[in-house]
Amino acid sequence: MKNKLKLITILIIILFIYITNLHYPLRSYLIMYPLKIYYKNTGLHNDININIPTRKINNEPFYPFMLYFNSKNSFSKYIKEDAELSISYNFGGFKFLNKYSNYYDEDSELFSSFYGAYIINSKSNKPFGFKSNGDINIDLLEKVPEYDQKYLVLRSLGLNPKKSTFKNDIIDIEENIEYIESDNWIKVDSKIRTNSPNHNKKNFQRGYIQFGNPKNISKNYPIINMYGRMYVKYFKNYDKTIGFYILGKNKNIVDKIDNEIMSKSYIN
Repeated sequence: MKNKLKLITILIIILFIYITNLHYPLRSYLIMYPLKIYYKNTGLHNDININIPTRKINNEPFYPFMLYFNSKNSFSKYIKEDAELSISYNFGGFKFLNKYSNYYDEDSELFSSFYGAYIINSKSNKPFGFKSNGDINIDLLEKVPEYDQKYLVLRSLGLNPKKSTFKNDIIDIEENIEYIESDNWIKVDSKIRTNSPNHNKKNFQRGYIQFGNPKNISKNYPIINMYGRMYVKYFKNYDKTIGFYILGKNKNIVDKIDNEIMSKSYIN
């Protein structure tokens, strides 16, 4: 009798998880958490401890923990310079009953949004993202989020990087500002045109593991307007460049993420 009750209980739990689509976020968390630990411990984030909080924006959840990824050879090839890139990131999380995350949801404030930090270690004799005279090298810095979006994010969702779009139009550059209780940061705001992550699902893509399944639409990966922000600084004591970044559907949401989440970060 006890075994029968256990079996019924297990079947009810499985049915509940299936009906409520809980298996999508559960699959994401169970797979991504070990990967988070692996990439954090094997990249530049193991050398520099950057703490970035996760929380809701207007009751819309982000992913419950920061994720990490490292790229060396592919990144170096893309920028035509010997360098190592480590990324921490977060995106719009899952809502109850949805098999997709807010990252796919055009009606969500967190649609196609990311925030996190880049750490770049250049093998050249000058700090990454800066010219020999100390001025910011905006052309090189732009390649970091461009590579991230085209070769890591969109590629994981099935879009060929050669067919993807990332156009960055600089709006404003502020120098020598204070951020996260540290001075000499450079703040760069941009208008960005890139591809939506939404598309008609045909074959399984590895990005579905973390983001969930896409929302099927009439046009695959349509071009959308986004707003971007990055705070950049070279840290002489680490001999590395750090860039805190935010990508959102408009300036208002970027400001909210900045004020309520990103600006609460710290390095120790």
